[in-house]
Amino acid sequence: MLYSSRQAGALMPAALGGGGYITGLLQHPVDSRILYARCDVAGVFRSRDGGESWETLNRGMTRAFHHQVQSFAISRHHPEVMFRCCGEVRSRIFYGAVHKSIDGGNNWYEVCEGMGFYGNGPTRMYGEVIAVDPFHQGIIAAGGYTGGLWISRDEGESWEPSSLPEERFGCVAFHPDQPGALYAGTISDDELNMDYADPGEHGILGLLQDSPRGRAGKLYFSSDSGQSWELLAEGPSFAELSFDSLNPQRLLAACIWGGIRSSADGGRSWQSAGEGLLKGIQRYGTVVRDWHDPQRWYTAPDVRPQMKDIPPVPLYVSDDGAERWKLLHVHRDTDLSGFPAYMDSFDGGSRACAAGWAISKLIVDRFTPGRLYLCNWYGVAISEDYGMTWRAKEFRGLETTCMEAAAADKYQPGKFCVTMADHSPKVTEDGGLTFRSLPGLPSYSGSSAVVISAADPGLYLYGLIGHSRTACIAAYRDGEDKALAVLTLGHGLFVQALREDYHQHGIYYAYVDGEISAGAGIYRSRDGGVSWERTAFRPQAHVATLPHHKRWIEAELLSVVVYQVKNACGSNQLMDTNPHRAGQLLAGEATEGVWQSSDSGVTWDYIGEGLPFQHSGPAAVLNAVAYSPSHPETIYAGFISEGLWRSSNGGQSWHKLFPVTEGKPFNVSGISARRGESGEDLLILASEPMVRTSTESELAWSRDGGETWDKWEHTGLGAVRWKGIALDCEGGQVLAVTCGNGAFRGTISG
Repeated sequence: MLYSSRQAGALMPAALGGGGYITGLLQHPVDSRILYARCDVAGVFRSRDGGESWETLNRGMTRAFHHQVQSFAISRHHPEVMFRCCGEVRSRIFYGAVHKSIDGGNNWYEVCEGMGFYGNGPTRMYGEVIAVDPFHQGIIAAGGYTGGLWISRDEGESWEPSSLPEERFGCVAFHPDQPGALYAGTISDDELNMDYADPGEHGILGLLQDSPRGRAGKLYFSSDSGQSWELLAEGPSFAELSFDSLNPQRLLAACIWGGIRSSADGGRSWQSAGEGLLKGIQRYGTVVRDWHDPQRWYTAPDVRPQMKDIPPVPLYVSDDGAERWKLLHVHRDTDLSGFPAYMDSFDGGSRACAAGWAISKLIVDRFTPGRLYLCNWYGVAISEDYGMTWRAKEFRGLETTCMEAAAADKYQPGKFCVTMADHSPKVTEDGGLTFRSLPGLPSYSGSSAVVISAADPGLYLYGLIGHSRTACIAAYRDGEDKALAVLTLGHGLFVQALREDYHQHGIYYAYVDGEISAGAGIYRSRDGGVSWERTAFRPQAHVATLPHHKRWIEAELLSVVVYQVKNACGSNQLMDTNPHRAGQLLAGEATEGVWQSSDSGVTWDYIGEGLPFQHSGPAAVLNAVAYSPSHPETIYAGFISEGLWRSSNGGQSWHKLFPVTEGKPFNVSGISARRGESGEDLLILASEPMVRTSTESELAWSRDGGETWDKWEHTGLGAVRWKGIALDCEGGQVLAVTCGNGAFRGTISG
């Protein structure tokens, strides 16, 4: 691999910030303006202005699971010392690590690999499983999703396993008023959150690739900071513990489906403390005491969209020490300010319902009475009046933006369109400084592929992802009131890519994933996207789905949540049209080959001989194909693990282009090509880190068609999962999109 001295402009955050499900909040013990948030896919965020805006804190993260944070903690003794627990599961193996920061989260380094964590798993929204002893600055305790509970006695630099069994820990907490008192609660197999998946015949644990870890939750206690343990209680799952400041023996617990419970004897016996809470069985994961009023407590059930007759923002309060509860307020949209406009479409147009969906944590400001924070699926909201009204400041820097793809306009410099796992597409016309939303459709919550029409200015075609694993192609024209569904697809189908013929007005192509017998394949529209027909594209007879190894690729290799198919897998890259020849297009299948049609999809020829489909193991997966903008016969194919390949003769033969370093894998998760000033291809590659391939986050670019390369410096962003990258029509402006860490803009010059 050759490197030149040319430089690309620095990558800067675009106006679409990072985020995901915000599962935890911490307040700095000294500085009231500093808050920290943890995220299931995007790492740790910090606010320096009391939650008004946020920045990511992932420097030092290198591995694929490092941004999937299950828990974090801050030292009361040394507030610049922090810890984070991250991990995920792939192929029945749980990965995990504890990282430490000594500068307030600006930089992190790994201190322990003994436990497996599940930052995007079914316990992500519950209590902290790492805690700092409030009486001894050197003692840290952490309980894994696997691997048991470990103790450090030198402020997190070294760790040893405790005697506790390898159960699924849901909360770990030191008693704030009793030296040496340490509690550890576990979660039973039966009380895992799997709302996002159908367990099917294998059950919940089969989906999680997990082993049974206990049919009952347990609460363990140590009086000597983890040196010895006793079992206090067995039965309910323990998701979060809180301590009564008026009575050291009294504890409150959020017990998931067991509701809110209290103990008057230090945790040995438990009673229901749910009088006045929502009727029926609800899931509770948080219960907190007001720092300024020891009799005042807060909780909220974990409400999901399918639940009916639930009050918006279901925040409950007790003013008598958690003996009786009442709904704090029936919130209306007028009680909320600064929440993004896309939340208006939630549940028939209720922004208040969206604000109360999937509340994971409530915290009370230590310094300012009446100031509360909550976090949920969308971000962090703030109340200044004990929870009566809430504001969000548009979740600035913390939007839920797990992005799928980026596409550039062929004629307007700086114009890009971005698709997202949880939102309709967004468009920028100034290189990423500002964005506007394209309209979605009822029952569709995310977007996948997109094409900005060159022949019909102002027209967009984009794939939308619906509930129950449905999809459609939507058409929208600037200035119109709404989008229209021009092709509605059946269950399990998904719009992988959309392209426009460069030379034939009104002809578009769509690559549809899923069961071939149900309609997956390549579609063509001859009338500007109004109507569609399926082409004759068919892979080999043994291929029943696109992709062929669909379940493995989407659940093991690319997905964000295990078995939540098509969640930020990356899309819009397995099909391309030739800018030099009308009617010529490429289609790639992840493990089986590449095909080309020269007659608008009527007939297809296999051109994948020589590519690493069969001999490099299951992780050698085709992820992108592209025609050269400079040479009619040149084609690029980007692979997970196997890097970038090029054919200079229309696919008759191929050779590996980047990287060529022996033994170093490279994941082409995004590719973009434009004709450079020299007449050669200007190429940019994005590589996302993956557990299966042991690769790291990288961006590389070449001005000479791939003969020499430079890497973009972005180590401060951590283990960013790059999903797509696009060059504008002049090849000077770049927009790169990620899963959870937002969009980034940059320039290439010189």
